[in-house]
Amino acid sequence: MKNILNRTDRRIAILDVEASALEAGSYPIEVGVALVRGPSEPIGIGAKLIRPTKEWLDTGVWSKSSEAVHGISLESVQREGEPVEEVCDWLNGLLGTDTIVATDAPRYDQDWLDTLFEASGREQRFRVFDFQTLTHDFTADQYCHFAYRLRHDRVPHRAAADALRLASVLMETYWGHPSRSEPLSS
Repeated sequence: MKNILNRTDRRIAILDVEASALEAGSYPIEVGVALVRGPSEPIGIGAKLIRPTKEWLDTGVWSKSSEAVHGISLESVQREGEPVEEVCDWLNGLLGTDTIVATDAPRYDQDWLDTLFEASGREQRFRVFDFQTLTHDFTADQYCHFAYRLRHDRVPHRAAADALRLASVLMETYWGHPSRSEPLSS
């Protein structure tokens, strides 16, 4: 995908998933998206907490150490999370088939998306790419700047904030100016 950031026929989104644990049996608890709309447009950001299914609660893994990192309690996702069907419908509606969706942890995030979509009975309509797809055409200077910024920026460990962090540094590096952001409509 040459010059992917200059394409006008496809949108670009950065996706991040927070999970109950980092081991087998974990399940998604929050998904966040940062939608890159272009060099002068604000980045659209949104997130959904995911209410665990009965099966996830009965057979899944909840890690207190993961909870300490992302700060999301099991009680809060049970109380405030949205049903898996609604989260999948939101993602499919927002991303569809014409969005290049990238993540910095494709193996993990796709596994959690598979768990989410399987539980909902919905089909995932978007494809997930490795974030490096978006930096493929960077010059050496751009890549050094990008890597430096990511190394020195605090990782928030919340899905929307993590996605926004990657999208903002990407835009700043590629287009040469800081980005703005605004909430996506639900």
